[in-house]
Amino acid sequence: MALYRLNYEKDDLSDGVLEKADRQDVDYERDFENWLENSPHILLDNEEDLNIIWIGRQVTAVYEDRYKYPDLIGIDAEGNVVIVELKKGKAPREVIAQILEYAAWAEQLTYEQLNIITMKYFERKNEYLGMELSEIHQKIFYPDVDESISITFNNRLRLFIVAEEISNTIKDIIYYLNKFGIDITFLKYDVFSNESGEYYISTEIEEAKTSMVKSKKNSSSNSVRWNGDEPIKTVVKNAVDTILSKSSDGQFTMKEVIDSIIIKYPDFNKSSIRCQLYSDCVNHNSRKYYKSGQMDYYFQIQGTTYRLYEKNKDGNWNSEGQQIN
Repeated sequence: MALYRLNYEKDDLSDGVLEKADRQDVDYERDFENWLENSPHILLDNEEDLNIIWIGRQVTAVYEDRYKYPDLIGIDAEGNVVIVELKKGKAPREVIAQILEYAAWAEQLTYEQLNIITMKYFERKNEYLGMELSEIHQKIFYPDVDESISITFNNRLRLFIVAEEISNTIKDIIYYLNKFGIDITFLKYDVFSNESGEYYISTEIEEAKTSMVKSKKNSSSNSVRWNGDEPIKTVVKNAVDTILSKSSDGQFTMKEVIDSIIIKYPDFNKSSIRCQLYSDCVNHNSRKYYKSGQMDYYFQIQGTTYRLYEKNKDGNWNSEGQQIN
């Protein structure tokens, strides 16, 4: 795969020249694992999935009296456990057995055990120091909901293998396991740099053959996903525009957007709608958790009430939800 940077001076790009970026070797443990920990959204190729919160790194997992150390453990918006195994270079065939051993261990984790892992991980993050998993989860995924959200943690597992290359044999095994409801995804990555010393990361998701992985405990749970052709960002924006076309004050609420979309798409994931609003709301405190594909669409007035963002009126805001000069 070749990656190029477009160098240009004219606004219409007509004088553009393609500058090739060269592949670079990285110290996997020192570099890429850190980058992934800082950027969990790169695992989520489906725009309906907007974020993962990590709760552990190199956690000690005991399986059949042997010690295992999953690279990263996380939780998604629905409380599902996410496990990531990273490999430098080409993923060996043994990685399948390794990730399944992690799954066998993680499948049995209770909320109390997940909470212990989480609180230990966040000992070094002052923002969540002393907070339990359920509190952190609600703060990130449901910050505007006053009442306590009931989440069934570890309802199913989501497994990721990340490497620079994967064999067709491993692909076939992953596809086969997907058919039986084992949710394994492969993420291929490459690191490039150009003559200016700028770095570029290319990622590619190997899609599962099955359209949906069933819950291991409740096949009718809210983990059923919408599989429409429109990106979730577009679905939410269209719903907002429809609501505002009938509004006299130019305002809309989170509930109105959710209700509007659910009427049209009954199986749509409600938490994904909330996360998309946080991502595209310039001044929302939770925007910093959703940095993948942000757009400056909305402005939070108060609580769950919003309006459209007006740059001349509202000023400039960054990806952290902070106002800048």
